[in-house]
Amino acid sequence: MKNTTCFLFLLLLLCGGLRAQTKVTEHRPGELIVQLEPGQSIGAVLGALNRVGEPAFSLKQILAPDWYIYLLQFNENQDQTADLLQKVRSVQGVQTAQWNSKVVERNLEPNDPEWWRQGDMSFINAPEIWAATTGGLTPAGDTIVVAVLEKGALMTHPDLAPNRFWNWPDIPENDIDDDGNGYVDDFGGWNPQDFTNVLGTKGYHGTAVNGIIGARGNNQLGVAGVNWNVKLLNVAGMDYESEIIQGYQYVGKMRKLYNQTAGAKGAFIVATNASFGFDDEYAEDHPVWCALYDSLGKLGVISVAATTNRNVDVEIVGDMPTTCTSEYLISVTNITKSGVKVSQAGYGSMSIDLAAPGSDTYSTFNSGGQNNDIPSYGIIGGCSAAAPHVTGGIALLYSLDCEPFTSDAFSNPTACARRVRDAILLNVEPNETLDGVTTTGGHLDLGNSLASVRELCKGAQVGPLDILEVRTMQGGSKMRIFFQTPIFQPYQFRVFNMLGQLMLEQEVVPQQFSENYIDFETNYWPVGVYVMSIGRGDVVKSRKFPKI
Repeated sequence: MKNTTCFLFLLLLLCGGLRAQTKVTEHRPGELIVQLEPGQSIGAVLGALNRVGEPAFSLKQILAPDWYIYLLQFNENQDQTADLLQKVRSVQGVQTAQWNSKVVERNLEPNDPEWWRQGDMSFINAPEIWAATTGGLTPAGDTIVVAVLEKGALMTHPDLAPNRFWNWPDIPENDIDDDGNGYVDDFGGWNPQDFTNVLGTKGYHGTAVNGIIGARGNNQLGVAGVNWNVKLLNVAGMDYESEIIQGYQYVGKMRKLYNQTAGAKGAFIVATNASFGFDDEYAEDHPVWCALYDSLGKLGVISVAATTNRNVDVEIVGDMPTTCTSEYLISVTNITKSGVKVSQAGYGSMSIDLAAPGSDTYSTFNSGGQNNDIPSYGIIGGCSAAAPHVTGGIALLYSLDCEPFTSDAFSNPTACARRVRDAILLNVEPNETLDGVTTTGGHLDLGNSLASVRELCKGAQVGPLDILEVRTMQGGSKMRIFFQTPIFQPYQFRVFNMLGQLMLEQEVVPQQFSENYIDFETNYWPVGVYVMSIGRGDVVKSRKFPKI
C-alpha cells in the first residue's frame, strides 16, 4: 500500500509538471489579478506584498468590489515571474491570484481576411455548425477525407496545402506499390492520364472547388472552406469517361483498403465531388458510369455532382451524371446568396436533389506563371461551385461529437452513408423557387443538419449488450423485449423452455437511432418459466421470464 501511495504521488507530481509545461498563455506584462478573502482590505494586502520584497505592487483597477477582485500592476522581470504567483498567493488575505491573460476569441467566424466576401457560408448556416465542429476527425479518431475529381488543382496553394491528403503508407518516387492498393507512387493523389500523383492545374477550376470544400479555416489567410480541416484527396486528369471511371475506381480502392485494414492503409473517404458532366445526355446511355455510384455507396462513400448550367429540365433533355438514379448520388443545382434559384441552372423534380449557393463564390484560385502555379483568390460561379458546399457539409457531419451517428462506418458503411445523406437531404431549408423542381424543394442548411444529428443522438440506443425490459402484452399472449447493443449487425434471438427445447429463433438487426424491441406471440405456449437470449458470436445475454 505504501509503495502504491508513493507511486501515485510521484505520478501526480509528474503529471502536474507536464501540465505546467504544455501551454503558456499570453498575458499582459506587469499585471496580476487577485481575489481577496472576504472582508480583507486591498490596502493591507498591498502593504503585506510590498514588505515581502521585489517587485513593488500597486493598485491599477478595482475589477469587482463585491467579490474582492482587483487588478495589480508591477514592473515585471522575466526572471521572477515563475515564482511570483506562488509568492502572491501565500500572502495573508489573498484567496487566489492569476495572470491577466489574453483570451482567444471563440466566435463563429474565422479570422481569414477574405471571410467578409464569403456570404455563401453564412447562407448555408456554416457558422452555426462551426460552433460544434470544424472538421478533421470522426469521434472514433478516423481522419476524414474527401475525394475531389478534377482536371487538376494547385494543391501547393497556402490555403489548401495544410489540408492536402498524403498517402503515408506509400513511399514516394520509389516505383513500388508500397501499400498494396494497386497503384505505384500515389503518395499525393492520382492522375490516371499518366499514372502518377502529378496533379497539374489546367486552369483555376479545381483549385477553386477544393477551396470551397476545404480551404484551411481560421489561419489568418485568405478564405475558409465549408470544412476547415478535412483532408483533400485529388484525382486529376478527368477529361474522358474512361478517366472518370479510373478516378472513381481509385477512390473505391482506397476506401475499401481502409475498411479492410481498420485504417492502417487507404483513406477514410466519405464523399466525392464531381463538377463535370455531359449536357443533354441520358443516364441509360452511360450505365457503367452510373453504376459506379452504387459501388462506392456500398463502401460508405456518398458522391456529389453538379448539374448543368442551363435553365433546362434534366428529366426531359437529360444530363450526366445528375440523372443517374443511385441513392448514393446527390445532385446539386445553383441558388443565389439571396435565396433565388439561378436562372441558368438545371432542375428536375426526380433527379436534382437540392440547391446550394454557387453564384459569385469567392475561393482559392491559381493564375499566371508557366503552369498557372501562382496562388491567388477569385470568384467562381455556376453549379460547379454549388456542389462542393454539399460535399464539404457531408464531411463536416462525420466529425460531429455524436459517436453513435457514425459508429457503424466500418461494420455497416452503407447504412452509415445513408444516414449522413439523410441528415443533409431531409433537413434542407424549404425554398419556393425550388419547390417542384428539386426532390427536396429546398437548399442546403448545415444548421438544420446539425440540429437533426443532435436529435438523433438523444434517441440512440447504444451500450453493452443487454435485455432492458420484458413487457407482457395482450393479456399474456404477446411479449415485447426491449434491448440494446454496442453494434448494429444482426443478432440471434432465441427462447427456450425449461426442458431446453427451442421455442423461437429469429435474427434481429438493431436500429441505431430508434428504440429496439422484439415482439413475439406466446398464445399457445404452456404456462411456465422460459429463458430468452440475444447474442452475437460468443457474446450472449440471457434472462428468464414467466408465461402466465
